[in-house]
Amino acid sequence: MLAASSSNPGGQRRSPFSMLTHNRQNRPYDVWLVSLFAVHVIIFAFVVWGTAMTTPYLDMLTWQHEALEALRVNDGANWLHHFLLPHNEHRIAFERALTLVDLEIGGGHQIAFIAASLLSVLVIAGLLWRTLSEGASNRERLLALLVPMLILSSTSALDIGVPINCVYPISLVFSVAAIVLFARAVTAQQNVAPLFAGAILCALLSPFSNMTGLGIWPVLLWLGWQAKAKPSILAVILSLAVIETSLYLWHDSTAPAVHSGAHGIAALERMIAYAGIFLGLPFSRLAALALPAMVFGLCLGLVALAVLVNDCLRRKTATRASLVSTGLILIGLGVALMASLGRLNENVELIAPARYALYVVLLHAGLIMRALVWLRSRPCYVGQSDLKTATGLAVLLVLFQMASGLAGIRAASDLRAVVLSWQPGMEDARYVKLIFPELSYAVKVHQEVKDFLSTR
Repeated sequence: MLAASSSNPGGQRRSPFSMLTHNRQNRPYDVWLVSLFAVHVIIFAFVVWGTAMTTPYLDMLTWQHEALEALRVNDGANWLHHFLLPHNEHRIAFERALTLVDLEIGGGHQIAFIAASLLSVLVIAGLLWRTLSEGASNRERLLALLVPMLILSSTSALDIGVPINCVYPISLVFSVAAIVLFARAVTAQQNVAPLFAGAILCALLSPFSNMTGLGIWPVLLWLGWQAKAKPSILAVILSLAVIETSLYLWHDSTAPAVHSGAHGIAALERMIAYAGIFLGLPFSRLAALALPAMVFGLCLGLVALAVLVNDCLRRKTATRASLVSTGLILIGLGVALMASLGRLNENVELIAPARYALYVVLLHAGLIMRALVWLRSRPCYVGQSDLKTATGLAVLLVLFQMASGLAGIRAASDLRAVVLSWQPGMEDARYVKLIFPELSYAVKVHQEVKDFLSTR
């Protein structure tokens, strides 16, 4: 476990500023890393502020309409139906709850969604940094700042500022929490029952923001096998996975239309291409970088697969940090596979929306975590090469944060301008695309919300 390499044998709690107290020779890199981290976080905050959308559109209008219907009926059976009612193929209980909070308290301005998404991303970043920092030296804790820098990126900020994307960070915070708690449980020596219970609870809750949360179950099974957990634990996880998945997928929503899809080699080629595009996010969103980004994404996927295969072949004793890194890699690859299977339709253009980039960011974080864990085990772990490399990576992350943040703010500004410019009676194609396919429905919901708020 990480405690084996601890430079803090007394287990005393340390201030984050203690990272700056080791070797004077390394002090310039210490200051640079901490300063770059601070700049990165400040830019992140500006991007969240600059992309914030406070006017509902598309699915958010449906959420508001259904919330108002539930408030009108207001009985126990209806509330249960409301929270568990499928939205497309997803069950979005958390979003339905946030819609109620936003209408009751927030005046329908979507602030509840932005706050919940922001909290989710901050918790993910904190959990991962703490996992790497437990029992670590000051130098190791400093290097670990690269992981929250990855999580607190402009790509994450877009999922925060645009409330309709809140389904991803809210689902992922439960998945990451489940992984962290499970890793703690299987590496702890005592008091493991509460940790297992917490991991199971988080895993159960993860799909109720987005269906991709169901992918946490095979991840926990993999981690349990890797950590040589008791067969009874694996049996419990498998049983709960089958039960929740079966109940989750059993619903009365209209089945999607069936289209002719690719078959055979064509289907495999299409899956591989889309997996590369997905794993190449956010760069694959740029037309000029689409092909190199797809190649980069495929290479990234091969590296991740090589890490997993190496784990299977060597079966070394897993540490807490290595288990968490494996879980993040599995989430990234698993969602890429799910997305690729969903794009087998030949009529669907091979484009990965930028809102999916948060899953790829977790894959990046998992690989960086694994690299840091490997670095700690090297006998030549001395000198300044690691700090120099980390500082270089931090500089690149800040530069990317600035460029992508500016692009994100511009895109959000354009979207906001269209949404705010729409008025009842306007039938332009861009409004049909961005406001709602049936603009009469949007008019109806806006009036319903206005009438409801006028009675508050």
